Amino acid sequence: MEVPQPFRTSPTTLLLRLALALALTLTGLLLAAPAGGAAEIRNDETVRVAEGEVVDDDLYAAAGEVVVDGTVRGDLVVAAGRVTVNGTVEGDLLAAAQTIVVEGTVGDDARVAGQALYFGDGARVAGDLVAAGFSLQTRPGTEIGGDVLLGAYQALLAGSIDGSVTAGAAGLALAGAIGGSVQADVGSDDDVEAAWAPATQVPVPPVEGGLTLTDEARVAGDLSYRSAAEASIAPGAEVTGEISYERVVVDDAEPAGPTGPLAVLLSGLRLFVTLLLAGLLALWLIPRTVTGTASVLRTRPLLSLGWGVLAIAGTAVAALALLVVAILLGIGLGLLTLGGLAAAVVATGVVLHAVLVLGLILAIALLAPVVAGLTGGGLLFRDPAPARLGKRAGALALGLLIYVLLRAVPYLGPVVALLVALFGVGALAVWLWDVLRRRRAHRRGRAAGLPPGGTAGPGAGAGAYPQAGVTPYPQAGTTPYAQGGPGSYPQDGPGPHAPAGAGAYPPSGAQRPPAGGDVPPGGSTSARPPWAAGDRGPGPGPGADPDTRT
Repeated sequence: MEVPQPFRTSPTTLLLRLALALALTLTGLLLAAPAGGAAEIRNDETVRVAEGEVVDDDLYAAAGEVVVDGTVRGDLVVAAGRVTVNGTVEGDLLAAAQTIVVEGTVGDDARVAGQALYFGDGARVAGDLVAAGFSLQTRPGTEIGGDVLLGAYQALLAGSIDGSVTAGAAGLALAGAIGGSVQADVGSDDDVEAAWAPATQVPVPPVEGGLTLTDEARVAGDLSYRSAAEASIAPGAEVTGEISYERVVVDDAEPAGPTGPLAVLLSGLRLFVTLLLAGLLALWLIPRTVTGTASVLRTRPLLSLGWGVLAIAGTAVAALALLVVAILLGIGLGLLTLGGLAAAVVATGVVLHAVLVLGLILAIALLAPVVAGLTGGGLLFRDPAPARLGKRAGALALGLLIYVLLRAVPYLGPVVALLVALFGVGALAVWLWDVLRRRRAHRRGRAAGLPPGGTAGPGAGAGAYPQAGVTPYPQAGTTPYAQGGPGSYPQDGPGPHAPAGAGAYPPSGAQRPPAGGDVPPGGSTSARPPWAAGDRGPGPGPGADPDTRT
């Protein structure tokens, strides 16, 4: 029998693979759109598939708690605070939650991300297990039919794993049968002592730093690991293949700042305060931009994600191209002995490059988390578009708190930051495009002689300007003044568009009638409104573009 060969994956490649897997998992959770109605979508405080209930299609669920006691014949895609699978999922399990408990059967792969990941004695996963979070525990009765790809702070792997294990963790304990090889990058006891995490809803087993093999450990292939210290291998543990150890040199220099839980707490607090202050300032200075972008993110997430990728990539490419073009133009002008012009061109290119880069950084680091936090907090408050500043501030604070907590989860934090950046920047790009499109349409309407909100032709409605061929003022023989009788002059009133009544003014340029009340020959048809000569005219009428400022 040929012994499986160990993996030769570098730690960097391992982390990249894990980040890619989690990005795909979370993207599926947030964006997976079932085609042709071949799925069931549930959204409530608690989503439950009762015992004996059968869901014939894929199940997409978002709730505070999701419990599956019955059967899901397709995939289960879920985002919740707690996920419990006691029944059967015949397809894939894609879950993101604080706590994930699997006691039932998963017919294909399981891709899970969260704080505490627990697979009980009755858990069966027919395919691969991809996991990321604070703690992963598989009990002695757990059965994994494929490989295990793990990125966590700590992990205790018992039960049976038919495939191989590729892991990156501060502490990893093997206490079961592994049919393939094991490749691990592990930490040390100091790393474990410095860890901190919020309280979990299931017990988290204590795992020592580094690599540990208990008496129940059985590895059919090779064992390859990198660590600052050698593995602790119990006498009863069995490794069929070779054991390969690469020592990692640790810098013993004293850290310059706080370490351990205090460092994590201070880092999260600084990030939360920074984002909260930036968000409150943005809500005060540019409220329409922030609320409009949040509305786009809430109503058009798929479009926001696509535009986010295009906007970030396009801005980065444009900034680099601008700098290269400026330098090439500067060299060319210098060869033409136009040194002064060359210096001006290069300086302009450098400034524009810096503006683009700075704007992209601010959008990714500040505006995108603020928009995502405002959107998420509003949804949790059951008020997606709060009108008052106080409610907006509360929703923003709640959303940012959740964002900062997710950022603190090892390996999951960078993925969350990437997704928030893509969604936030994309929503901003979509909102700006909508604003520019409306303003262009507004300007075309004004150029065609239409008022803001008005329409062409007679009877165009309130706010319409007089059109060509239409006589907006009284003709000869009519009295343009109201209820005053012959000889009466208008009082202070609303202006030339007011209906006939007391206080109506005559049109600009029209002569007042003589005292006898007779109208001059020709009436007031030669009069023009005061804005016909280039003035702005009356303010916007009904239907005017509300986005007059950002």
